[in-house]
Amino acid sequence: MTRSGRKSPTHLLHFALGFLLLVPSTGRAQELSGEEDAPAAPHLPADSMELGATYVDWMLDYRADSLWAHFGDGMRENFGSVGDFKDRMASLFREIGDQRSVISQRYWMRNGKPQFWHTAEFSGVPEPVVIRFVVEPDGSISGLGLNPQSQNPAVDDPNQHGGEVDPAGG
Repeated sequence: MTRSGRKSPTHLLHFALGFLLLVPSTGRAQELSGEEDAPAAPHLPADSMELGATYVDWMLDYRADSLWAHFGDGMRENFGSVGDFKDRMASLFREIGDQRSVISQRYWMRNGKPQFWHTAEFSGVPEPVVIRFVVEPDGSISGLGLNPQSQNPAVDDPNQHGGEVDPAGG
């Protein structure tokens, strides 16, 4: 911790790496499903921005049961139970604190799948945090990630059906 009581950048990276080890990433979700190559960009649900924001709200409100109902089988297998998932969420938010402000919300293509990225400032860490949900065409969640903004993973090449995604399909 720093003198101001905020967690150091090293501590932020430690919490993010610890949480990501517990949460199936897009790559891990693809390993679980046996996918080898990234598929062509799928279409997002018509209400995809609202859906992504809802998933983030549920996470921030500890509504593990609501998220669990939208998890794909691979996500449920990795977490074991809704109770285990809720415990991990609580542990995470004890570390990063309360959300103070939203910086952005958007979709990016990563590993051939659309991800909803919610970037926000939190009270317990010195830099913005990105919460990422992999959203399938049916609206289900097949992956979840969280990291300091400075550690964002690479997104797909926009020339290869990647980059920022327009949820309206334009």
